[in-house]
Amino acid sequence: MITLDPRLLAACRQALAEPDARVGDLARSAGMSTGHFQRAFKRTIGVAPGEFLRTGRLNRFVEALEAGASVTDAVHAAGYGSTSRAHQAAGEGLGMTPSRARDGGAGERIEFGIAACALGRVLVAATSRGLCAVQLGDDDRALRADLLQRFPHAAIAPGGPAFQRTLERVVRLVERPAACPHLPLDISGTAFQRRAWKALQQIPAGTTVTYAELAARMGHPKAHRPAASACGANPLAVVVPCHRVVRADGGLGGYRWGLARKQALLDAERASASAPDAGSRPGTNTESRANSRSNSSSKSGPRSQVG
Repeated sequence: MITLDPRLLAACRQALAEPDARVGDLARSAGMSTGHFQRAFKRTIGVAPGEFLRTGRLNRFVEALEAGASVTDAVHAAGYGSTSRAHQAAGEGLGMTPSRARDGGAGERIEFGIAACALGRVLVAATSRGLCAVQLGDDDRALRADLLQRFPHAAIAPGGPAFQRTLERVVRLVERPAACPHLPLDISGTAFQRRAWKALQQIPAGTTVTYAELAARMGHPKAHRPAASACGANPLAVVVPCHRVVRADGGLGGYRWGLARKQALLDAERASASAPDAGSRPGTNTESRANSRSNSSSKSGPRSQVG
């Protein structure tokens, strides 16, 4: 168990209590030089103090908006120096403007579709900026309900022909998880979660890492539990491959879409990686074969479902 330095605990409390606190202020309160404080804070807490402060401001900003405050009042309550800084932070952390965050996503348009795949049913949803949800399941109604719960005030509608191509690309990825299509993403989370999701995308297909190894890749070797939690919060099944993280004893660990699906994904990736021509097979051929397979089975191909 990690014993938290009382000075760092006091710094965390100060960061949460003082909207306009800066890293230098926290370091002085802790009686440390700025450099020493930053290293000690990151080593113990798991994120840099600057990231901790930014996440705290964003949380206060969202809380003020949800409480009914105007954007201007929320900017001051959160400790942002200007409205432009708040807009930038909301865009990076929430994937939407402050006014839409205040209204629970109202005005945000999300297209979605549900299709059959090798692992049952897959729901894919996207904003104009990129994918915001990829969920696996067995029941279309449950998948739609989960999407509505996550975005209660957004305008959610079945996707059109252009979105259908995105849906088909995700279905192909589920069936060949070793493929790496370039899909734009629009997901939000804490600073630590976003770093974890980025690290997950750098794990090669056909390989696995432990939760501790994932934390180490992020630069936080002691943060294996938060790393596991970030995997559990991943909103994009397969696209952000949290299925490639396992327990230190070789066990599968957890998977929000079911351990059987996690095992199936790992088996498919290992089989693809061990194929004789796996190393020389260009990505464009994978796309071409997938298109051919999709055309040959168009009667049972993916179809968008009305919510």
